Amino acid sequence: MHSAQAQAQARDKIFKSWSGISEVTIIKEVATKGEHIDLCLEYWARKRKIPISEYRHYFYDVVQAYVQRLLSERLVCKAEDVIRNVDRDVKCFFFQFACECQDEELSEFVLDHLRNREPLMYEQEEPVLAYHWSLVQQLRECGALVAKHQVQLPRVHIEALMTLPEQALQLLLVELYFANGNESLLGSLSKELVWQHLVDSNQQAKLQRWCRCQEEGVEAQETLPPLEQAFAAWKIDDNMYEYALEQLQQPSEVLRNFFAGAGYFFSDESGDIPTLLRRLCTMECLGKHADLLSRQPLAKYLLDRGHHSLLLMECVPVASLEQLASTETHQEALINLIVDLKTNSLTENEGFELISKSVQAYLEKTHDTADSFEGHPLLTFYDFLGQEPSVRSLEGFLTSTSLGRVPYLKSLTARFDHGPTSSSFGLPSAHDLFLKFKQVNLPLLATVGHGELVSFSNARLCQRYARKSQLNYTHYVKQQRSAYAVYYLITEQLQLYGQITKTQLFHACETVTQMALQHTGDEELVTHCVACCEMLGFDTQPLRSFLLLQRKLPKRQSGESYSELLAGWDRDLVQQLEANPREFPLELYQSLMRLAVRDSPGKLPRAKEALGRTSSALPLGVHLLRALSYESSGDRHHKRGFQRPPRRSGETQTNSSQETMTNSSHSSNQDSSMQQLQRNTDQSLCTLLTHTARQDLFAIILCSTNSQPDELIPTTAKFLEMMMGNIPYCSSINLLRHCIRQELPVLAVLAATLSEQNRDWCWLVWLSVASGQWSHQLQEAAKVREDNRSEWVWSVIREAVAGGHVNALLHSFEIFQPDCKFTHLCRFLQLTAHQEDFSDATIVELRQFFFSWSQDAVTLPLCGPLSRKQVMHRSLGLLLTQLQSNFDCILQQQRFLDCICRSDVGDICDLLDFCLLHKVFGVAATWLRKLSIDLEQLVRRDSSEYRRLVDALTEARAYEEALQLATLLQLPLSDIVYGKWMAELEAGEIRPHQEYEKEIQQHALAPAILVNFLLQAASSVGQVGLRRYELLQSTLGVIKQHHLFPNESFDRDQIEYDMVLCYLQLPEDQLSLISIYHSEYYEQIMLQERCVLYKSFSELKELAGIDDLSISDKTQLSSEMETRLNTLLNTLLDEGDIVEALRLQELFEFRPNDLRFIVFAMALAEGMTSISNLSSKERQLLGEIEKSAFPKFNRITLNQNVMTRWDSDLSDSCSDSVAMEFEEIPSKEKQQTLDTLLGIGSKLKYGVELGRRIVLAFRAAMYLDKEYLDVLRTKDASILLKSAAAEDCLQRLLVVSDIQISTRMTPEEIAECLAMELTTCIVRPRFYIFHAREQPRNALRNADLWGHSIDKDFHLFLDLAPNSTMLGNCLLEYCDALKAYRRYQNGKVFEETEAFDNLSKIITLYGLPTPTPTGTLSGIPQVLSHKKLNQIYVELLIKAHLCFVHECSMEGIVNVLQKAKVLNGQLAKAKSWSLIVRMLIGIARYREMFYCFDSLIENEQFESLLGQFDEDQKSGLRQAILSYLREYQPKNGKELLRLAALHFLMYKELAEMWTEEAQEIVVKIQNIAEQSNKLKCSPEVQTLLQHALENYTHATENYLLDNKLLLAQQSVSRAELMAMQLDLFNKALEKRQICVSVIGVRSREQFRELVNNHLSVPQTLILSRAYGYDINWSEAILSQFVVLQVGNYLQEYLCHQRINDDVIEQVVKGYLLLSESNATKHKQEKSLAQLVELIKSVTLKYKLASILGLKSIVMSLINDSPVYYLRDTNFGRNEFHTEGDT
Repeated sequence: MHSAQAQAQARDKIFKSWSGISEVTIIKEVATKGEHIDLCLEYWARKRKIPISEYRHYFYDVVQAYVQRLLSERLVCKAEDVIRNVDRDVKCFFFQFACECQDEELSEFVLDHLRNREPLMYEQEEPVLAYHWSLVQQLRECGALVAKHQVQLPRVHIEALMTLPEQALQLLLVELYFANGNESLLGSLSKELVWQHLVDSNQQAKLQRWCRCQEEGVEAQETLPPLEQAFAAWKIDDNMYEYALEQLQQPSEVLRNFFAGAGYFFSDESGDIPTLLRRLCTMECLGKHADLLSRQPLAKYLLDRGHHSLLLMECVPVASLEQLASTETHQEALINLIVDLKTNSLTENEGFELISKSVQAYLEKTHDTADSFEGHPLLTFYDFLGQEPSVRSLEGFLTSTSLGRVPYLKSLTARFDHGPTSSSFGLPSAHDLFLKFKQVNLPLLATVGHGELVSFSNARLCQRYARKSQLNYTHYVKQQRSAYAVYYLITEQLQLYGQITKTQLFHACETVTQMALQHTGDEELVTHCVACCEMLGFDTQPLRSFLLLQRKLPKRQSGESYSELLAGWDRDLVQQLEANPREFPLELYQSLMRLAVRDSPGKLPRAKEALGRTSSALPLGVHLLRALSYESSGDRHHKRGFQRPPRRSGETQTNSSQETMTNSSHSSNQDSSMQQLQRNTDQSLCTLLTHTARQDLFAIILCSTNSQPDELIPTTAKFLEMMMGNIPYCSSINLLRHCIRQELPVLAVLAATLSEQNRDWCWLVWLSVASGQWSHQLQEAAKVREDNRSEWVWSVIREAVAGGHVNALLHSFEIFQPDCKFTHLCRFLQLTAHQEDFSDATIVELRQFFFSWSQDAVTLPLCGPLSRKQVMHRSLGLLLTQLQSNFDCILQQQRFLDCICRSDVGDICDLLDFCLLHKVFGVAATWLRKLSIDLEQLVRRDSSEYRRLVDALTEARAYEEALQLATLLQLPLSDIVYGKWMAELEAGEIRPHQEYEKEIQQHALAPAILVNFLLQAASSVGQVGLRRYELLQSTLGVIKQHHLFPNESFDRDQIEYDMVLCYLQLPEDQLSLISIYHSEYYEQIMLQERCVLYKSFSELKELAGIDDLSISDKTQLSSEMETRLNTLLNTLLDEGDIVEALRLQELFEFRPNDLRFIVFAMALAEGMTSISNLSSKERQLLGEIEKSAFPKFNRITLNQNVMTRWDSDLSDSCSDSVAMEFEEIPSKEKQQTLDTLLGIGSKLKYGVELGRRIVLAFRAAMYLDKEYLDVLRTKDASILLKSAAAEDCLQRLLVVSDIQISTRMTPEEIAECLAMELTTCIVRPRFYIFHAREQPRNALRNADLWGHSIDKDFHLFLDLAPNSTMLGNCLLEYCDALKAYRRYQNGKVFEETEAFDNLSKIITLYGLPTPTPTGTLSGIPQVLSHKKLNQIYVELLIKAHLCFVHECSMEGIVNVLQKAKVLNGQLAKAKSWSLIVRMLIGIARYREMFYCFDSLIENEQFESLLGQFDEDQKSGLRQAILSYLREYQPKNGKELLRLAALHFLMYKELAEMWTEEAQEIVVKIQNIAEQSNKLKCSPEVQTLLQHALENYTHATENYLLDNKLLLAQQSVSRAELMAMQLDLFNKALEKRQICVSVIGVRSREQFRELVNNHLSVPQTLILSRAYGYDINWSEAILSQFVVLQVGNYLQEYLCHQRINDDVIEQVVKGYLLLSESNATKHKQEKSLAQLVELIKSVTLKYKLASILGLKSIVMSLINDSPVYYLRDTNFGRNEFHTEGDT
């Protein structure tokens, strides 16, 4: 409570400090510090009056903006901490920021940070992040989809998508795909969710296409769209069809057909046989679904409709035909013939003979007369074939015989009507086809249209029905009218938009380019496409190059991407060049170079390399191509100078748009510099697509050419003079001079072609100009002496490498020095720097260089011979320069070093240790530049640079790197570690104690270092505080863990005293944040022993070291400190750490009451003191306690108080005489001691578990008559439990409970112990006992356990088990062990388990026969019979089921039921019916165990279920028997049900049975005799009606016995109905007429029909009571008495009903309405007059008589009536009708 109040106060304080501060500022503060984030959410959500969950999104939005600002300022580490503080994923946030960032440099910076954090992890996760980023981009384009998932996805970002559940993400992907149609999502979709989406959105067209794709072949799938290809690959499962059947509303016919083809039908068609047949025939899968059709009443359907030939199909089962033969007696012969045809084969002799006999029998039965053949055209046709058939005779047969009725021959008859010799019909015209299939008579329409011809070219029809379309510019291009197409495009754009933009022209050019690529074989069309693009102002050079390559080189595969296509052409050119190196394909090479530079600027084709390999056979002039291809400004700059676009795993080298030639044909889509220029300027697109003009190369060549002879450059000075002067020289030197001045390297190549003797100087000029270092090298050359020219050459090479121009360096040697072995090193440098290729092929280049070096074959131009060591030294210098200068990130440098290490350079040269450098670089790469470490000195292992590096790292406080290097170099670590800890301490950072321990173990340091550090840290943080307490606690933990006491360097007791004193001085709100200190005995022993006390008081004092404690300076405790010390000691007692409690009470000389009570209880129980040592107040306090006031030590599970258990039935279950025979009453002194201990324990507030252990151990020892210390020190609880079971002592259940509680046995141990005891009680009585005196009264009854019956008192044993489910599982394990023991008895293989071993011990113990009088033993246990084993198995199952039911463990119940089901089959085979009944009644899960009823009923043992059981068992068994018989309806089920009902006196159920049987009889009557509401009269129907009447009568009697009066009345009504039907039936049977059916009335209309036309008044009343319909008597009287003239109907009505004036008036009204449409008869008027006479109202009688014209009645009324105003009335028909209408 105090802690909650403190927290509330702290929260209010924080809220008050936030007042007046802006919301954004507070959010930034809590996010930066990582504290009070939840309080911030609560504070602002309450102020804004919105839920916290909703405000959380706004909070994250503010944090996101804050982190983005930090990243824009390059504060990556701070941004990372903020993201972690708000529980956001760093990788997701940084990656998304890098993708969204417009600043490419910042984006690359953030990505490099991610790579450097965890390189391997990032490499694995990068594709996943890129994939989810693409999903984020797509979702943002679909606003409707985002709005739909607003609740589930409130913010769309990468982390939100990655944390979505898999099912939700899959559903989102499906909806996203159908929203934007992105084909890349298809591979990630789940077919089940796609199907569900299509069904839910009712997209039946796509469902139809899916079903159709399932039927198409693989060849056709290749041409399908991607979605339909996925449809073809996704097989539709059964659950998908079922889902569509349930959810689809109004499916189309086509979809129904596809479902039918798969064997699925919608609910409205599942029973419609014609529809099933039609759909299966439509899909041509009738044979495929023969099994489906065989389950339908197909045979009767075909037979009723006369489709006899279709009955021969395989889908019509023979069994259904045989069943029809018994019911369709008039067609029995035909059905038997069809059965014989289906069951026998005509190809076999026996089958042919049987079929022949069957046909003969059929003809004899059905064609016994001559005229019977007239009804069978087939026989007539056979007769025709036997009489020399001809066309003329066929015509006669068609007209004179029954052949004309054959549908197939009707068309032939019609043809003969026009004359058999008429000319054959020609092909039908279009008019005939319209008339045949569309029922459109076009000639008739033409006649109506005044003779106008109806045709497809009719102008009026076209104007009305034709679809309007208009040509665009692409059609004119296809017509090879490119100029007009451009004109049409421009005019159309101006008309529509009023202006022409670059984008419009670009899209037009893109469309035309696609057209050209799609029709590459049409040269004319391609020419006009190129002309159209040129006229629009676009450069078509790439397009023409592409078409040239496509035409000249072999055709590639159709599925290749654009980059793969270029690579293939590159390989083709290489093959041509290698096949014929003398003929270089210049035009194709230029085209390929042009496309390759646009596709990937830094990666040139392999043809260029092949050209270099074959350059030895080519003239130098061919290298002009290489020099020209190198003319790109990007390669002249330093590699770090240009910003490479960020490469993301989600972006491939060429996307879908780049794989087409459309974008490759526009340089604006390929060249990044042009894209930038297009964004910044408004120049025309033509200008954007044209490169900047360069200086005229050929003008320079012409100016440099002269006729002077070639000159040799002798020296460096002369070379400089020639290059810098203006004096004209020979052509080659002039070209070199212009090469330098104009910066055109190609001129050096031309100069080399003119002067072979100056080739080396040409190489030098080319390399200097290409690498942009001529000016610098000019200054260096002025200082170089002639004999030291090699240094200058190496300087040029080194500067080229340092400047990142390794590509130029490689090209220079390939062009000018193709045979130089130094090229291998240059190629290695170029591959690693430019192409980032660190593969084995790159290593081969380095190895080849060193091999040439070993052969002294490495030479350089303009250099003399060099020593091998000098070459190696300078080559390694180039590698180090490459390492230091030419890589963007540390990862590339590490890969470069790894590549050198893999080349095995160390085996060749001992100058440099690259492997060591690689390791050092991996550790301190970021510090090498900062600390200005000389790499050339660092690579030596014995160099002092290593020590300087470690010291520098230590001074720079880079301790992690320093530790790694020191470990690598095997240097001392202790100073570094201690310095690291102290630096952290100075910075205010103290890590968790576990990290320090881990670091000590990692570096194998002495623990004393950590102790000293922790003490130093504790002294630096002050005398009071939470941090000091934690540090002192950690110090004691180190001492305790490493056993560092006693120790001279520190005093453990003083440290412990200072720690506790610091704890006592801490603020109240900090106590909940710390953990208390425990003793070593508690942590290392008691926790391993479940915190159970096994030590005596003297032993505990020795462990606590109380006698050796010595504190020099103690502090006086205040009252608050004493209170907290009291709380601390109480907490230690609650947790069981009695040793630490004793130490603290001795250190501070403070002992609380609970500790005093526990110490006194231990001393009292051990006999070290007595009650007399208590003070008078304590004795008085204990004396006031009652025995029942000890609930802390009671076990509620035994259903009674422990203190009152002495007088309960737990001890009295045995007779008093038997109990007194064995019990030894504890002494009075022990009982008084126990009472005192109970009193002490009841007063304990803290340390209750310790007190419980003492009290329960003492009570168990007292009842077991053992010494207390022996019981206390016994750690094996099973020993005590066996002692309690073996000795007949008092309170055995109490003793068992005390042992379980005091030793803290786990629920598993308790369950195993109880299971073994219960199994013993079940197994033991199953053995035969040979002596009569040992024979129990009931040998098969389970034995008692601890004096209690395990059957009646099983709840007590369940209460002993804390987890009854575990007990049930243990009993099931014994069931399995019983099976294994049966296999063991039979000598079969079995599996040994712990339960099997325990069971074997039980059988061995109780199965041995008793000794004979001679004292001999057989030694072999009795063999348990199968019946005994089954009995044990059943009892174990019943007990296990009770255990599972006790805790409602459904899994355990199911397991029991499964085993019971298997056992039921075994018991049925063994005919152990009583065991089946025992298992069924014992488990009492009747519905789940209906198989037991099956076994008993199948074996005629049903009566065994009707025995005498307990009342609670009888109720459940009765309902189970009834439910089983009603639901499963076994053979003789009705008799069994009636038997059970009679046994249980269930009259209502008996009545329901009679009612059901009667209803079944009525249904049967309706099926066999009812036709059009009539019944066919036959004796069988009469008998059935009599049975139905009897059944309803019996039902009425049973309802009355059960006092169900309403049900009895209903049953009586049905019985009257049956009696009436039987009476009508008997009368009709006498007259041999069809009887009226009153038992099948289904509607009110049918009821009215019977009442008005067929039934008398009593019969009508019976019918009304039976069906509950009201009778319209006026309508019935009008129909029967007036219209039908049933004379006695009125008299019957008057006998049963009272007629009133309203009924008669309604009859008259009905008659008047009837007379309007039908002629009346005189007899009808007489009947009406008779009705009118019955009217009591004089006025109404006069009125109706006047209307009907009954003059006699009118005159009689006038003359006789006392009402004189009747003469004045004038009722006419018109007036009557008017009133009737109103």
